[in-house]
Amino acid sequence: MAELADFANYFQLLAEAGCEVLVVDGSPPDVFAENERVWGKLCRHVTVDPQYPYLNGKVNGIHTGVALTDCERIIVGDDDIRYTPENVARMVALLEQYELVRPQNYFKPLPWWGRLEAARMLLNRGILPTGDYPGTCGFRRSTMLRVGHYDGDVLFDNEEMVRHFAVKGASIGYATDFFIQKLPPTLQKWWEQRPRQAYEDFVMRFKTTLFLALIPVGILLAWLWGTKAALGYGLGVAIASILIAFKGRSGAEPFFPINICFFAPLWVVERSLSVYWAVYWWLVHKGYPFGDKVIAKGTGRDWIAGAR
Repeated sequence: MAELADFANYFQLLAEAGCEVLVVDGSPPDVFAENERVWGKLCRHVTVDPQYPYLNGKVNGIHTGVALTDCERIIVGDDDIRYTPENVARMVALLEQYELVRPQNYFKPLPWWGRLEAARMLLNRGILPTGDYPGTCGFRRSTMLRVGHYDGDVLFDNEEMVRHFAVKGASIGYATDFFIQKLPPTLQKWWEQRPRQAYEDFVMRFKTTLFLALIPVGILLAWLWGTKAALGYGLGVAIASILIAFKGRSGAEPFFPINICFFAPLWVVERSLSVYWAVYWWLVHKGYPFGDKVIAKGTGRDWIAGAR
């Protein structure tokens, strides 16, 4: 009930900010009915339209929402995203300039596993000119109708949509100075996400190869030249990751405490282990579970072309 109440308060806040709040709910019928009882007067609460056939249910939910609303400016957020009225106003203003706006996320609160994920955000910001991959974006409805459906049979659906818009010539605003709160997952859900996030990265062959190699290289160094060589190698990797995280924190200081940078080496170790877990799923199950389905593709047809 606490979670239902939290959503109810959030929907009320969005409505007061001038939003039409549309919740596309893929819950089982009994859960949907309870959600309707609590949220029914605060938002437009609908089921996912079964005409959409994609393996990733979130994609089906987005297309359901686009078809049902008449609003030109649409903000899409996962269930752990929390916009403020000020965030909404800025997104609306940016959508006057761009056809799709991709902001950044930050975690609040910050349990220890949230700090590892926050370090990942900073590493991405430190390496990628377009910043980290968020769980939200805003776009013009007319543009979505023009560019058509993106690949919905993928795990990394949020970024697939962004890259589809780019391939079709839409103007993209990579708002690396625009931060939206993201609630951390539960510890159980975080564990479940470890191999999935590594699986999503398989298309990034250099990155995947790098993480696959990190631990074997350390073992090889220890075998050839002893413990000191392996420790020196580990220290070098740790220092490099911390420096990249500090670079990523530039411009994001209010949202990322400085100690997050020192969690970067721990995230690197976690990803180095998780990529082997992901390889197991790829070899044995030919995909990774998402909801009640196993999805084979981490990313889709527009990933590479959209990056250009």
